[in-house]
Amino acid sequence: MMTWNAIWVIARAQFLITRNTFWRGKIGQKIGLIILLTFLGFAAWGLYNFSSFIVRLIRSPDFAEFLRLAAEQAQQSGTTLPTDITPFLLAVPSVTLFLALVFLVFSSFSSVLSSLYLSGDMDMLLVAPVPMRAVFTVKFFSGLLIQYLLMFALVGPVLLGYGNGIQYGALYYIATLLTLALMPLLPAGLGALLVMAVVRVIPARRAREIVSVIGGLIGVLFYIITQFTREVGSAVTDVRSLSTLLNANMPILPSSWAGRALLAAGEGQLLTFLVYGGLFAVLSIAIFLSCLLLSERLYYAGWSNMSTQGGRIKQRAPNSEQRTPAPAKHSLSLLTWFSTLLPRQSRAVFYKDWRLFPRDLRNLQQLIFPLALAGIWTFRLFTTPSQPLDPDVPGFANQMTNLGGAGIAFFLCLTLSSAIAGPGISREGKAFWILKLAPISPLRILLGKLALAYLPYPTVGALFLVITAFVGGIGLGDFLFQLVLLLLVGLGSTCVSLGLGAAFPKLDWENPQQQTTFRASCLGMLFYPVYIMLVLAAALGLPALGSVLSLSNGLAIMLTTLGWAIAAGLTALAVWGGLSLGARGLGRIEV
Repeated sequence: MMTWNAIWVIARAQFLITRNTFWRGKIGQKIGLIILLTFLGFAAWGLYNFSSFIVRLIRSPDFAEFLRLAAEQAQQSGTTLPTDITPFLLAVPSVTLFLALVFLVFSSFSSVLSSLYLSGDMDMLLVAPVPMRAVFTVKFFSGLLIQYLLMFALVGPVLLGYGNGIQYGALYYIATLLTLALMPLLPAGLGALLVMAVVRVIPARRAREIVSVIGGLIGVLFYIITQFTREVGSAVTDVRSLSTLLNANMPILPSSWAGRALLAAGEGQLLTFLVYGGLFAVLSIAIFLSCLLLSERLYYAGWSNMSTQGGRIKQRAPNSEQRTPAPAKHSLSLLTWFSTLLPRQSRAVFYKDWRLFPRDLRNLQQLIFPLALAGIWTFRLFTTPSQPLDPDVPGFANQMTNLGGAGIAFFLCLTLSSAIAGPGISREGKAFWILKLAPISPLRILLGKLALAYLPYPTVGALFLVITAFVGGIGLGDFLFQLVLLLLVGLGSTCVSLGLGAAFPKLDWENPQQQTTFRASCLGMLFYPVYIMLVLAAALGLPALGSVLSLSNGLAIMLTTLGWAIAAGLTALAVWGGLSLGARGLGRIEV
């Protein structure tokens, strides 16, 4: 009884906090939440009516006659079509619940991890005079609120519309609601058991970073599949591939138990409903009760281990001479040629950022999608047959057609550089006072961060251009032209991004995605295109103008030189403006 009372008290307190946060929040947030809930309501209503309409259409005599005629025509052409679509229609509940189960499996680990270990009120709850099971129960279900909302707003209308289309009775609707209530317990319970075991070895924040990166990779994988539908479409568009849907109705899957229980409830088969529904309910509740029984030992032990140690502590080397030497003396020796151009203080900032940036995997997560996009473009560039050069076309036009590789290289380098340069100062967070009080001028701090942010252009970008030139058969002159243009535009873009990020930093962030301020983003969207268009107009437009006007070689060379001089001047102005703006912004920061 004490446990239930504690659960009620904690849940009521959580509800009051959420309600007060909503009422005292900003008007924009309230309006956005209302719009989101309204959209989910309309989406649920639309899914219900659409699924009901589709099921009724499939079960109509006209569709059966159409399917029979299509099968006869297909048989004459040597292919086969199913004449009875009833097995596929009966597999809809199992397939729908299987897809929902897959979604819950991928999302439950991260949500349970955040709610059980990374919420801000865990310190007060764990020292409060309440049972550990009550704390675990409330935090467990609070982490599933989003999953329950999506289940009842998206999956529920599909199943209810399916039952309405077949005209099932009230037992089907009651069984559907019970199934949706029990469905998240199975993956979330397994995720909670895995979380409580993992946190004893890996810090909770590091585990969340790993899960976020894996989630980003999965999302990118689905995006890549959608981009290559033409290549893989022929393998999956055969009608016989529809039989793979029946695999989701295998008796060994818990989602299949729930789906068969729903069908039995709709058909009035009480014994089958009790058998399959009982198996699904017993398994889901048993997983949750196992978590509840183990929570008193594993949950508190994992939390105390995370609070005191943050995971297992690595043993220090017994001999101080075995410590890692300075970066410039071992594995980073390849960077010494680049860092020797910097003052000593800037070199120290450069090496510090070089070591710290990859440690937070959330910094790398934002690079996954742009890198995948660049990979798709590169694949298209290499697989698309190149058109032969037309001798009647001016030389500058042929040169413009070879800029596809340079454009992809610039996008790739800009993605890497922007992730480093834009939040370069904000990444210091609350520890910025260390740099502020150090005997380093703001300009030299920016030089060190500029060196790291600009590094992708002479390394990754140059290597990419070498590969594209080798594969595409680009001449040496065009290669040098693209390389110089890439390095020039990259330097100015990096300084603009770094200067705006330093002028408008955000040092109180909790997630790396919050490191860039709204003002810096808006100004960057304004200055980036203007600078890049002016440089390209000078470096490409003036030589093209000379070719169009059919000027003599001397005048054409002078016009080309003037274009590159203007481009270099614009880049120098961007470098000076970005560093000056950033240094002035650093000088205004108070710690």
